[in-house]
Amino acid sequence: MAACGTDVPAGLADKVKSGCPDLLRPEPLAVITKGFVVSEVNSPETNGCHVFVSTGRKALSMGLVAYSSPEESERLTPMLCTGGELDAETKACTAGTVDDETYSLHAVAGRWSVGVSVFEIPVTDEVKGAVQQIVEDLRSSEKTRG
Repeated sequence: MAACGTDVPAGLADKVKSGCPDLLRPEPLAVITKGFVVSEVNSPETNGCHVFVSTGRKALSMGLVAYSSPEESERLTPMLCTGGELDAETKACTAGTVDDETYSLHAVAGRWSVGVSVFEIPVTDEVKGAVQQIVEDLRSSEKTRG
């Protein structure tokens, strides 16, 4: 778990709770935005979340798409990814990234397809681990169990 032991900056937990309830936890977000000040966390649509830093840049975007069944999610989610296939173990795949400051992970969470993208943040293994933690959190949440 990349987010274990992560210091969550003052006020971040409240921003996450009010801006994206049931979608995001503050610990992995703190890992992703380390070195930046999170200025805004909002949910422009029911199953989505955007995070902006104080420079005005969008740092993270995530969303859930519901399908009629887990099988349909497993069939359609890979179409969003570079290789067109899910990793058999993680049921996740990455979308094409053009530099080291963009990272997108798509994954299956039951009948849901989860997409998490990080923008203009240096993409380290720690950041990739935090994105994976967001996916795991969603997989075990009430949100994706229905």
